[in-house]
Amino acid sequence: MRPFRYLPFVLLLSGIAACTGTQTASEKSSPDVGSVTSARPNALDMPALVGRNIDQLRRALGPPSETREEAIGLEPTPEQMKATKGEDWINTFEKNGSTVVVTFNAKTRKVLDMVLIGSNEDELMRRGNLSLTAPNYLVLPVTDPKNAKKVAGLRVVSRR
Repeated sequence: MRPFRYLPFVLLLSGIAACTGTQTASEKSSPDVGSVTSARPNALDMPALVGRNIDQLRRALGPPSETREEAIGLEPTPEQMKATKGEDWINTFEKNGSTVVVTFNAKTRKVLDMVLIGSNEDELMRRGNLSLTAPNYLVLPVTDPKNAKKVAGLRVVSRR
């Protein structure tokens, strides 16, 4: 009996198995957030924005497109604050070629939701670095008011 007779065959099989592209348990199954945003320069790190207040979002996304002079501006006027109690105020941001509409409570500064505007759900998921199974936020489609079969964006809501 020759013990090394099957050695070339075993080496060939192990080489083929190593090239199958399967992952071991110690390998990561999803990329790091930093690598996703650096690999795609137009990506937004929406998960990193979840749970932040409006002032933190403004620092991260830059100044909103609303101005102080507009009827519905950056912040509610004292009259608007009295009438609305500061609830459901909106700021719109342009970042890396994407539009994000943020709804917040102007009194408490708490962000209620963020909507990434666009019509292609898969592209929006990639662009926003979003996951449908994230433990800290929900991703919900926003339908186009003119055509309920089309998507107008993705709404991101904190679970907390």
